[in-house]
Amino acid sequence: MIQDLNNRLKASRINCRLSRKQVAQLVGVSESLIGLYESAARQPSLAVLIKLASLFHVTTDYLLGCETTDTKNLSLMGLSDQQIQAITMTAKCFRNQCTEDSSNYIP
Repeated sequence: MIQDLNNRLKASRINCRLSRKQVAQLVGVSESLIGLYESAARQPSLAVLIKLASLFHVTTDYLLGCETTDTKNLSLMGLSDQQIQAITMTAKCFRNQCTEDSSNYIP
């Protein structure tokens, strides 16, 4: 068994504000199977694990415990294109990669 996979799955689902039923529908498995994953009674197949990671906006390495944190990822779900553009430019500026294009941005 992969240690704490169940806890990372449940925490990721809760962070995304999704119910087990919603996750099940989006991934294509039963709601009860999601419950089995979260209780550590079963583990997802590789295909399902990849779908879950994509849905939760985390890496499979995070879910498998190879990364100790998911702070490297930032979910942009629910943001407008304009908001995503502002965040992208801000991140580039923090990396000292500002371009002249960023001076033209008006929120």
